[in-house]
Amino acid sequence: MTFINLISLFLLYYLKKSSELEGLKEDLKKYLNYGMILSGVLAVVTNTELPPVFLYQFFSFVLVGGIIYFIVNTPAFDKHKNLAITPLPIIGVSLLRFLLKLYDQDFYDSIESYIDAAGVFAFIWAVTMWFNHRKQIKERKLEQLIAKEKERQFHIAQEKKNELERLVSERTFEIYQQKEELQEALDSLRSTQEQLIQQEKLASLGQLTAGIAHEIKNPLNFINNFSELSQDFLDEIEEELQKLPNSPEVDNIQDLLSDVKSNLGKIRHHGSRADGIVKSMLMHSRGGTGTKDPTDLNALIKEYSNLAFHGMRANPNPINVDVQLELDESLPKVDLNSEDFSRVILNLVKNAFDAMRDKIAKEGSEYKAKVIVRTKDLKDKVLIEVEDNGPGVPDDIRDKLLMPFFTTKKGTEGTGLGLSITHDIIQSHEGSLEISSKIGEFTTFSIQLPKVTS
Repeated sequence: MTFINLISLFLLYYLKKSSELEGLKEDLKKYLNYGMILSGVLAVVTNTELPPVFLYQFFSFVLVGGIIYFIVNTPAFDKHKNLAITPLPIIGVSLLRFLLKLYDQDFYDSIESYIDAAGVFAFIWAVTMWFNHRKQIKERKLEQLIAKEKERQFHIAQEKKNELERLVSERTFEIYQQKEELQEALDSLRSTQEQLIQQEKLASLGQLTAGIAHEIKNPLNFINNFSELSQDFLDEIEEELQKLPNSPEVDNIQDLLSDVKSNLGKIRHHGSRADGIVKSMLMHSRGGTGTKDPTDLNALIKEYSNLAFHGMRANPNPINVDVQLELDESLPKVDLNSEDFSRVILNLVKNAFDAMRDKIAKEGSEYKAKVIVRTKDLKDKVLIEVEDNGPGVPDDIRDKLLMPFFTTKKGTEGTGLGLSITHDIIQSHEGSLEISSKIGEFTTFSIQLPKVTS
């Protein structure tokens, strides 16, 4: 019976050693300690053969059975269930021996050799199961080690991945910064290229304008000078006529001289006006923009959009146009060269009238022409929009509109300089010009100007 108690002690000791490695709960460790003490006490008592011996032997079987039950039904010992099966044949043979001795000693004596043989086979079974259990435990530990190693390798790989992602992110950021720097450099080069092209266009246009203006100025000087001289001659003729006696012939001559004098006055007036235009062309061709002064932009737009409208109505082919002014009355004064910028308003509104004239010719009276000129305060900038509901501008020629000498007008109706000069004037005011259009619906010229120019 001592062997049964040793089995109990061994099972409890083995579970305790395993629990120290696996971090078992303290209450389970406490039960294991109590079981080891009890199995030791029973082993000692059963060897002393103190009465009642059978009762101690019975408790030994109860203890080992309780230990097996405890192993089987405790989740913490799931991997040791094979250990619970290992001593079962030995316990069974020992229990049979105990019961036979207790109830029929003679029968036990007659089959004792068989029981001993069964005990030997039970022991072999227990040893085999023990080695099998140890093998399974080692395999499980090996699997755990492999799993831990895989987990460690996974963590290492994850760390390396995170490091690579960090390096890739840093490199991507560096590349993005380099891209931004290259983009800025490219934009700067494009801006420089556009400025060079613009300067070349202006130089070409300036040379042409200067040549034309110079050639026009000479005959204009003759017209102005001789008209003034002719007026002086007429004054002298009138003085001489006053010396003659009154007669119907003298009165007729004086009336004719008055008409000629009036015509010469008109010639001189318009000649002076043409001379002012030529001087402005020469100033523009030389790159001069004049001084910029705080200007009431709304008043300038009202004046020159109205002038463009009446100029269009005075032409041989006038049209009916609804001119709407949507002006931001809170707009402050803007630094402008009003003489130059008035050309911008005149050119844009006049171009709108010309475009809508073509649409009226195609669609007839059903089409209602309309031009909207609006201003808006954009904090540090001012927005000016000239919008018409004309035929629109095709995409393939939109970029060409600002080129010198490019025109969409037929024959000799346009010179192709209006929008180019307009764009140059806007740039001289440090502004920008954008064109948006939809075929058959509208065209909008949007100008943005700084409130204060540098």
